[in-house]
Amino acid sequence: MSTRIFTMTALATLFFTCTPKPPIAEDHKELRVSAANQLTGLYANSRLAAWNLQATAAGTDCDVVLVTTPIILEDSMVDALHYGAGAYAVYDGGVQRFCRDRAFRGAAYKDASGRIWTYGGITSGQAMKLRTCD
Repeated sequence: MSTRIFTMTALATLFFTCTPKPPIAEDHKELRVSAANQLTGLYANSRLAAWNLQATAAGTDCDVVLVTTPIILEDSMVDALHYGAGAYAVYDGGVQRFCRDRAFRGAAYKDASGRIWTYGGITSGQAMKLRTCD
């Protein structure tokens, strides 16, 4: 009996670990790309327009908001953008709430120096390898 249970458990484990992850549904990708474009529009029509902040959906599942800018940012500026503090509150609750509202797993920010900040379910290593979803 225990050999049978062990075999069944091993087969189930093998099945679930070897089953390829289905590709992201095209409509989810389009929704996330559209959402990121909306965030870019909010920045473009705000007091932060001169920063030329660009938001794009990125990652294999297009589930990361990548915010890039041609200026140099400081930690406090990125924190304020992410949490929506003060003059940086372009979206109520910041990029953090935007991510939650639009089902993104996290956000990454990249400035002109190439420095990257990450929030939510993304590591710095993952952020360095992000590819945008077009």
